[in-house]
Amino acid sequence: MTLNADIKIVTNRLVLQPVNEIYIDEINKNFTKDITTYMPYEPIGNREDTVNFVSSSIENLNMQKEIVFVILDKTTKNFIGCCGIHNINSESVEVGLWIKKDLQSNGLGTEIVTCLVKFIEDNFSINYIIYPVDEKNIRSRKIPEKLGFEEFTRYTKPKNKTEVLNTIEYRKYYNN
Repeated sequence: MTLNADIKIVTNRLVLQPVNEIYIDEINKNFTKDITTYMPYEPIGNREDTVNFVSSSIENLNMQKEIVFVILDKTTKNFIGCCGIHNINSESVEVGLWIKKDLQSNGLGTEIVTCLVKFIEDNFSINYIIYPVDEKNIRSRKIPEKLGFEEFTRYTKPKNKTEVLNTIEYRKYYNN
């Protein structure tokens, strides 16, 4: 499959479309320390960091390395968060997401990962999908567990200079 900026994934409640410059301010406003508690990022609200993130995401899409989506409400088109298919290679891909704080715990994460998995299954020939999550992030751990992923390994990953994340790497396997 050739990735491009015209890809759209539509679910019952959501539209996923490749990130672009018009979402810089929404991303910058909502990608907070609260959101990244279990992620290897320390956002400081610097708009230039978000500009660089969006620019890098577009470049990586053009190079077929990843596709980062903005998540929008299907009806209102309001910004909900971001998700992506990362580290694309012939063996595997990795999925990840974040959702605005006030919209968490509404089943959106499961809906997002379900549609990403379907998109991957329909468009890629890989051996497995990776879903990494911090062991303390119980709500996010439930997503791969519900969707048939298996725990593969555990490892630590630096969050910042003083903290580490204890990551569980889940995988969903395919017999290709």
